[in-house]
Amino acid sequence: MEEKLEELILIDNLKKKYEFNINSGENKTFVFFLINGENYEGEIKVLIQGKNTKVQILGIIIGYKNQQIKIITLQDHLAGESTSDLYVKSALFDNAKFSYEGMIRIEKNAQKSDAYQKNQNLILSQKANANTKPHLEILANEVRCTHAVTVGDISDDLLYYLNTRGLNKLQAKYLILSGYFEEILQRIKDIKIRNRLKKNLHNKLLKLFGLKIGESIRLIASIRPKQKD
Repeated sequence: MEEKLEELILIDNLKKKYEFNINSGENKTFVFFLINGENYEGEIKVLIQGKNTKVQILGIIIGYKNQQIKIITLQDHLAGESTSDLYVKSALFDNAKFSYEGMIRIEKNAQKSDAYQKNQNLILSQKANANTKPHLEILANEVRCTHAVTVGDISDDLLYYLNTRGLNKLQAKYLILSGYFEEILQRIKDIKIRNRLKKNLHNKLLKLFGLKIGESIRLIASIRPKQKD
């Protein structure tokens, strides 16, 4: 069966329950992009109904001030020979709180399913918090399923290295977070949407760190190795 072209669904206001049915041969990417400082409480359910399907769920979250974010996801494989891949990253400032609960469910008849779930969280304030709960419910035996979770802060060694290259602490943190989220952005195949989200993301980070809009190009150039004559 010829693989269908990827369809991208952008969710930038995750304040309700979404449910999507994925039929045979479909290839869909769902992106939620939450950086505007609002409170969110939402749910994304992806029900994989047919074989030869591919699903990505990508999430970028920046929480700050007293923002409260709660997200639930479900990757439910009802049919086999299907793949789902979830990757969510957050960066939390100030008093922001992020709660994430993700479920991968492989039904009895969904043999040869591949399902992945990864959530990474960077904490940039002593009062910020991330609470993440991954779950697996596997009723089939011929499957591949993994999940991974990290919650941590920025490496002191990396900050020190960037400081030796002439960047102050805020500039260094901006560059680190830009690279941190780039891995998610690069999974978005639609170049126009990727570039629009990237611009909005970088402008938000610059603002949070008190840097000037447009300063990112200069900062990136400052750490590139100098070419020898």
